[in-house]
Amino acid sequence: MRVFLTGATGYIGTVLTKQLIEGGHQVLGLARSEASAEQLEAMGAEVYRGDLDNLDSLAAGASAADAVIHTAMVIEDFNDMDAAFARDEKAVEAMLAPLTGTGKPFVYASGTGVLPDTGPEPADETLEADFHGPVGRRAALEQTILNAKDRDIRSVVIRPGIVYGNGGSGVWHMFAGLSMQAGAGRAIGDGTNVVSVVHVDDLADLFVRALERGLAGTLFNAASEEKPTMLEIATAVGRALNFTGPPSLWPVEEASAALGPFAEGMAANKRVSAARARDVLGWKPKAICVIDDLQSGSYPAAFAAAAASQS
Repeated sequence: MRVFLTGATGYIGTVLTKQLIEGGHQVLGLARSEASAEQLEAMGAEVYRGDLDNLDSLAAGASAADAVIHTAMVIEDFNDMDAAFARDEKAVEAMLAPLTGTGKPFVYASGTGVLPDTGPEPADETLEADFHGPVGRRAALEQTILNAKDRDIRSVVIRPGIVYGNGGSGVWHMFAGLSMQAGAGRAIGDGTNVVSVVHVDDLADLFVRALERGLAGTLFNAASEEKPTMLEIATAVGRALNFTGPPSLWPVEEASAALGPFAEGMAANKRVSAARARDVLGWKPKAICVIDDLQSGSYPAAFAAAAASQS
């Protein structure tokens, strides 16, 4: 298939572009800068100039492809998530419109942040999203996309846990920065909350499987079977930064003043089951576990390089 991919040079998109091409697909990658265009060409993808605010361009890109995968999202201010979700709503509708009546796939990258506190046991896709919280607009957008099956669009939503791997992701580098400020690995709240994680390589594999075989109107959780607490994660981040003491606990109220609603989400249980993806699509996560990757895998060197570039 010829796949129109937003976020094609982003953290997830870069890995996904590679896997799509290796799987025999053509990638039409959205690029808003010359650097992104050069990166796409180097990976063997076709460049499509545009950005998320150019709705006509998004519609034309979707029209020119056999399928759309939307992984791009611009968050400029964690205290104003509404602006990011409003932009995403417009971008999604611009791409869905030309797909109406075609039966073509539209695969959307969401996240477990749309869920309420799951408790420590894994929740499946039947757990209702939090439509009233700070990410309620994204939860509603998920439903809009799933309902696009009624418009004869093969729409699929993938809801990953915290994505890690290859030394990347702004979330982990943010936690590294906060830890360096505190002089210890840092956890928000008491750190006992359990979260789901997924390696970026495994996540890209799930996107390809959903593109090829996902049924219209299907939601898939994306998570490994690990169940780390944020305290364990903070400890691993601290070790990656060569801190030997215990993690620093950051009260939710103080963290929220700095990070907005994101802080409350990172202090809640967000544990999901990916049994549906395993059963329906044969997906089998196989990458290094997050704790090993953080404390002795790809992250120590990545954190050190980031710190050096800022000094």
